[in-house]
Amino acid sequence: MQSYRLTINDEWFYLSNEYNIADLKATVAAAVHSGGGFIDIVSSVQTHVSLLITACSVVKLETITDQNVPDVAESVPTVGRSYVEDDYWLD
Repeated sequence: MQSYRLTINDEWFYLSNEYNIADLKATVAAAVHSGGGFIDIVSSVQTHVSLLITACSVVKLETITDQNVPDVAESVPTVGRSYVEDDYWLD
């Protein structure tokens, strides 16, 4: 059995194997062709995410086997890293 990992820039999301990949590809392409737009996804742990896709977005869709999908019970993150790289001190 296979699943999918969607990576947008440095953020990644695991998608269920029932995900409509053809529809996702068409939605991403339409967002880019229109100059940018939001797409909505549901991760494998049922997290709803809206992502802004622009012509500068790097989008990668990988097919992965089920043994490479992290187990939610093991507390492995099912979405990619998210952090702020700058130093924001308030005076």
